[in-house]
Amino acid sequence: MNLSQDDFGATFEIGRGLISNYINGKALPKIEAIQKICLHFEILIDDFINTDLSEAKPYGIQGGKLLTSNEKNPEPYVISPKYVELLEKAVEDKDKIIKSLEEKLGIDKSKTA
Repeated sequence: MNLSQDDFGATFEIGRGLISNYINGKALPKIEAIQKICLHFEILIDDFINTDLSEAKPYGIQGGKLLTSNEKNPEPYVISPKYVELLEKAVEDKDKIIKSLEEKLGIDKSKTA
């Protein structure tokens, strides 16, 4: 996406040194970082991990699929119902955490709007 290392790092809260280590193969990103990157660019983790970019440069994203220069006309992308289910579960879990924190802090949502 033509981001500089500094811009990429700022977007995903990753230090420049760590990004350099990723690029040089000295470190691998944690799953949380991979999840943030994939959600931000709307691509599947599977595509992010399994697409070999050494032979083809990425040139964009279409329907959640990472496109490469070898793939000018990809098949239409269909989102797996299981993937949607997992995303919905993640949202539910985050809502429960937020509600729990609000209760602990004594925040009454009906009074704040």
